[in-house]
Amino acid sequence: MHTIVDGMAVLRHVGLSCILAGIAVLLLPAETRQARKQTLAEVIAAAGLTAPREAAGEQERPITSYAGLDDRSVYVLAYYWDLPSGALEDPLRLLSYDRDSGEWKAGQLALAGDRIAHSECVGSVLSVHALPDAFLLDTHINPSAGCLLVVSRNLEFRAALYGWYLAAFGDGLTVFQRSEVHFAPVHPAELAVYDARTGQEMALFPRKPFQAIRSAYGAKLAEFYRTHEDWCMRNNHPCDPESVDSSVVGDVVTSAQEHALAFVISYDAIQDFPGDLKAPPGPGKVVYVYRHVDNEATLEYRELLLSDIEARFGNLRLRSLLEPERLQQIFAK
Repeated sequence: MHTIVDGMAVLRHVGLSCILAGIAVLLLPAETRQARKQTLAEVIAAAGLTAPREAAGEQERPITSYAGLDDRSVYVLAYYWDLPSGALEDPLRLLSYDRDSGEWKAGQLALAGDRIAHSECVGSVLSVHALPDAFLLDTHINPSAGCLLVVSRNLEFRAALYGWYLAAFGDGLTVFQRSEVHFAPVHPAELAVYDARTGQEMALFPRKPFQAIRSAYGAKLAEFYRTHEDWCMRNNHPCDPESVDSSVVGDVVTSAQEHALAFVISYDAIQDFPGDLKAPPGPGKVVYVYRHVDNEATLEYRELLLSDIEARFGNLRLRSLLEPERLQQIFAK
């Protein structure tokens, strides 16, 4: 049985196996690498479909850096043409197929335009997700950053969120992690929710006022920074006790009942600094449970040490914390 800490997240976009595989491909002759590229028709055929007649003249062109969504109701493909230069060039092309109506739709996104993040979002498509009235396209910028593109069911641009997909509720409320500066002395995780119906974002984590665990850790850091300004300067560290190393461990889980969600944050140091002097260690793994995330006025959350959760409820699935009885227990105090 998968427990709360099963499937600990590695780097979002690259793991060691991916890096080694990429190196192996790069060592192949150029003509061998090119031969591996699939054409538009081949990719669509792999989903059991035939490319639309409108794309007849382009079906045999190879595509690259693509991702798709293939479920019982819809098929979506987001892709670039594979160019001899190897570069990704606008536009990002979209195709969708409605399995009920048999209708194909096509669209294009000019990612290098000012309207969509000033070319920041030109990158490989990592995944496609479906909302009730929209699609989400996860594109890669670097291991710490991405763009989450929101397009309508007609494949028209709606929004570009600077971050990547984590989870979604059935009504279209989406949880995403904001992008970070890749080369930085501190890597603070920031989570937010996006409402596709209103186009509004709301900060989710970290959320003020901080609760006991985060507050106590911040107080220790503040005292250390106050008394070790030379350490801050030597390591080019901002020494802001409210901006701390933190990372999401595993999946974010959601429940439509009470619009609740839960996730685990690790406060372990991400970057090590030279010398024997070290900043105070973090509290380890902390569980965050939220409810009413669809309404900022009534939103509330609790933070609990993972060790306390396991002592209180046993070695259970993270999703189990969102069951009505356990939610009531968690928010009772």
